[in-house]
Amino acid sequence: MPSFVKSPKFIISTIVVLWVLYIIYANFQVDTVKFYLLPFGILTLQLKLSAIVIGAALFGAAALFAIQYFWRRGSSNPTFSSSTTGSVPPSSKTTA
Repeated sequence: MPSFVKSPKFIISTIVVLWVLYIIYANFQVDTVKFYLLPFGILTLQLKLSAIVIGAALFGAAALFAIQYFWRRGSSNPTFSSSTTGSVPPSSKTTA
C-alpha cells in the first residue's frame, strides 16, 4: 500500500468525499417537493429537492457577490482609506 494512503489527511478527505457523494446521491432519490402558491390547492409548484438546493446555492453566491460589490463601492470616501489606518501620523515637533 502506498504511504500517502496511510496519512490522516488522505483518510479524512476520503471520508468527506464519500459522505458528500452519498448526500448528493440520496438527495437525487427524493421525490418532488410541493409548494402551494394559492390556497385550496388551486396552484401548486412541484420541484425536485436537488433543484431547490442548487437554486439556493446559486442565489446565495449571487447575493454574496452583490453584497461584496456594493460594500466595496460604498466606501469611496477618500479621507478614510484603508492604507493609512495603520500608519503613524507625522510628529508636529520641530527640531532646531
